[in-house]
Amino acid sequence: MRKILLLLMVVVLFSGCVRTENFEAKAPGFIYEDLKGEKWSLEELKGDVVVLYFWTSSCGVCIRKLPDMPALQEKLPGNVHLLMLNPYDSKERIKGLIGDAELTVLVDTMVSFNDYNVAYVPTTVFISKKGEIAHTQVGLMANEQILEIIEGLR
Repeated sequence: MRKILLLLMVVVLFSGCVRTENFEAKAPGFIYEDLKGEKWSLEELKGDVVVLYFWTSSCGVCIRKLPDMPALQEKLPGNVHLLMLNPYDSKERIKGLIGDAELTVLVDTMVSFNDYNVAYVPTTVFISKKGEIAHTQVGLMANEQILEIIEGLR
């Protein structure tokens, strides 16, 4: 009996460790300002593919990815939006990190991190044209991987 109980506890414990990456659930809405003061609303982007890249300056992997982001941005079709969300850093700090790159960085207040269940950075969330979360990836992604997932959503 003890062995069965122990086995059951192990199964329950490890079942929470599995993470589904591909699923369809309505993406939580948001309205945030970018570094230029423009407002971005998920509702207004419906009909387009949206890529949310959650990052912070305290994440070494995130900082190493920053130089790749302008090249990724240039390769995106017009109906795809790359939005970078950073809840911790000031606008000045973010501007210093991205320099003159034309990237859309939304100044977040941790609300979207909670709404999208982001526990680790970097996390990339892909939202379909229908406004559904189509794929979530925790960790560093090559630009080619990101573009491949986007192509599947177009």
